[in-house]
Formats: sequence, structure tokens, C-alpha cells
Amino acid sequence: MNREIILGLVALLLAVQTVHGEINYDVESFGSTATGELTPFWMVSNNYGIVPLKPNNAYLKGTVKYQNDLGALKLQAGVDAVTAEQHTSNLRLHQLYMDVSYRKLQLTVGSKEYYNSFLDRKLSQGDMCFSGNSRPNPEALLGFPEYADVPLTKGILKVKADFAVGKSLEDDYILRAKNQGATYTTGVLYHHKSLFLKIDIPEGKIPLTLTAGLVHAAQWGGWVSSGDVHKQPASFQDFIRIVMCSSGGESASEGDRINVLGNHLGTMNARLDYKKNGFGIAVYKQHFFDDKSGLEYANWRDGIWGGEICFPNRLIEKVVIEYLHTKNQSGPFHFIVYDNRYHYRGGGQDEYYNNGAYAQGWSYFGRTIGNPLLTSPEYNKDGDLYFKNNRVESTHAGISGKLLPDLSYRILLTHMSGYGSMGNPFLTKKNSFSFLTECSYVPAAWHGWMLGLQLASDYGSLYGNSFGGSLKIAKRGIICGRR
Repeated sequence: MNREIILGLVALLLAVQTVHGEINYDVESFGSTATGELTPFWMVSNNYGIVPLKPNNAYLKGTVKYQNDLGALKLQAGVDAVTAEQHTSNLRLHQLYMDVSYRKLQLTVGSKEYYNSFLDRKLSQGDMCFSGNSRPNPEALLGFPEYADVPLTKGILKVKADFAVGKSLEDDYILRAKNQGATYTTGVLYHHKSLFLKIDIPEGKIPLTLTAGLVHAAQWGGWVSSGDVHKQPASFQDFIRIVMCSSGGESASEGDRINVLGNHLGTMNARLDYKKNGFGIAVYKQHFFDDKSGLEYANWRDGIWGGEICFPNRLIEKVVIEYLHTKNQSGPFHFIVYDNRYHYRGGGQDEYYNNGAYAQGWSYFGRTIGNPLLTSPEYNKDGDLYFKNNRVESTHAGISGKLLPDLSYRILLTHMSGYGSMGNPFLTKKNSFSFLTECSYVPAAWHGWMLGLQLASDYGSLYGNSFGGSLKIAKRGIICGRR
């Protein structure tokens, strides 16, 4: 199957060479070593599932992209393949997609790395819905990837939105990774959508920007190994139920008829920015919800509370500080009648990223699709597919800048505490301190070559003690087209 796709794409790329446009390439090699049982946390996390969890690993990734600018219409296609040592599969397609854009409206079809968040891609600990921690899954996505002006608002009000449907390709991994008695789900379908609004006061008046947005995601369809319904409803009418977050029909399980069809989650986002004379400061809150109680803000303590500071100098360009809390989960009880015996809200025990029908929860190929500090199922040593540590608390800092015009750096520092889950708490709290320092050297005289170095460590009972380093060498350039 992969060979047929690759051959088809090679034929496509050979065909588009005859069309006015540009074809670029990017080749990247990576190798790392570590002293512990696992590759250090920040060396693995938020890298789209490429870096293996097992230590002393390596990968080679090759990318080819085609792009053509036809004025208001733009075309782009891309493919990259990864071969990795110490990974779940040795050779695989990582991305395979095509973009068609008209002005600011874009249609993407295929597997493409997706990131749609106001959290900093390189310095944040990770978005609660889509952090870039797992492999991209194939989907069709229509939306405005960049903010577009709302008519009649003189550029003050801007909007960004998307709507996507997709399908999991992890069935072979699930059947291979699970233990003999584990509950599992195959053939999972995906849907997600988002809407962000930005109020941008023109410069020279009030240098403030207010951003607010809502992200909704769902898993549905597929085949479940346990429960009263194995084949999950997947008709067009059921898709409308997923989009509208409504309860299941007659063919759905009893739980989905009482509540909503499928596994739903999302975020409510708010951010305030101040920028003037190259200096910027921002504060934000990303509120996470996993069911109705989260939408009602019963778990208001949970989510990411953070801020950014941007400096008008090269040595320290940006600092990000965040606090993550997921311990509340709307309270410890689920579907109880509240009375004077309990001083907690019913409808709690939200079990973030877990779901009764979709055993692997909000993960893809063993890695969480959301924030990686909620420990991915790939870390489970017993072959269970669900999240065993989703009640966490962390403080996190990220720093970036340039030591020289061609030498940039990034530093991540995270202290995290894990408490297990509401249903299965750890007997004692598990802690970890994770550190990453990274330098990238891209001199113009090297004509597209890049050298990257990382040092990373974990210390504590959550991920064990490990110290490691990595070396990355990459080369990018133009195969044909504009130069």
C-alpha cells in the first residue's frame, strides 16, 4: 500500500515538473543516545511522533514539496517518508497531502502536520487539543488558516476557522501494541472544527489585541471490542449528530443515547496581547472540556494558564511561562445525586483523554494528540491503551533567542507532578523535572545546510532518570523552478 502511494506521488511530482511552479526538497537525519530506559521527555514530545520513545535511536526523513502561485489561486503538494530505528515501524509515510488555496480560503486533503493554536509552537508545553505531539492522520480540512478581515470592520475584527473530517490508520498498531485482554477500537473516524475571533486595535491608538476561540474535536464510528454495541454508528445522519454534539440514535450504545454520540473534547481560549516598539507581553487561558460539565466550567481550575514576553533584542527574543492543572476534572463523582453527604459536584470524574468506547482515547499511534504532559499510552508497559496519568500539575518555562545571527537556541524547563487518574490514582505522587537545550546553526554560506544539537534530561519517579543528546543534520533546497 505504501509503495503504491509513493509510486503514485512520484508520478505526480514528475508530471507537475512540466507545469510552472517550484519543487523543493528537505533531507533530515537525526540520531540520539540516552542513559535511561526512555528517550528524555522533551526530545520525544511535540515532534509529530517522529522521535522514538526507546533510547539510542535514529531516523532519516526525506521531504518533497511542490508549490505553484497562480495569483489568487495557489497549489501545494507534499510528501515525506521516515525510516526510524527503535520505532513502532521502520519505514512509513509521514505526510502526503495537497493544498488548494483561493485567497485566504484553503482546502487540504491528506496527512499533513496540523497546528492551530495561539500557544507558541516551540516554547509552550503543548495545546490541550492539538499539540503536534502525534503523527498526522489523513483528513479533508477546509478553512481559513490565517486570520481574515471581517467586512465592514476596517480590519479591527478578524476571523480564523476550519472544519475537518478524517480517519485513523492506526489499526495495525493497535492490534500489535495491545495486551491480550485489552479493550480496543479500530477504524476510528475523526471530526474537528474551530473558530477564532481577534479584535486588533490599529497601531497608534491602543496597542492591544484580544483573541478568543473555541475548538471542538470528536472520535466516532469504528468497531469497539467491548460493550453492548460493537460496530459504532457511522451514517451521514450520525455525522450530523457528531457535528452538532447530539445524542445517538437507535443503533448507538445505551451510554451514547443518554449522553452524546462519540467521544468529544475541546478548548475555550482567551488571550490578551500588548505590543509596542518591539516589546510584547501576553496573558492567556486555555480551558479544556471533556464533557458537558467542562462546558459548564465546573472544572474552571483546569487548563493552561500562561503568558509570553517578547523582547526587541536578539539574545532573548521570547520567554513563555505556563501553569498546567488537570486535577479537578469537575470533581471526583460521576452521575451521582448531590446531597449534603458530599461537598463535591456530581457529573465529575471526567477522565481527560479517556473514553469508555474508544479505548486508546485522545491518542494516535500511542502518542497523545493533545498536551504530552498527560502521559501517552505508549509509556504503558502492560499493553493497556488508555491514559493512566491524566491528573497532572506542572510549571513550565520556554526561552528562545539567538547567540549569533546564524545560531539560534531554545530552552525548555518543566516540573510536573502526576497523580494517576480519578478512578485509579497513584498511591504516591510521581514527580519529574525535564530539561531541554537546543541549538540550531544555519549559516547562509552553507547553502541550505543546518546543524542541530540537543541536550536533554529527565529526573524523578514519573519518567525515570535519563540524560541524553542528539545530533541533527539537514539540507534543503530547490529541485526545479524559481531560484
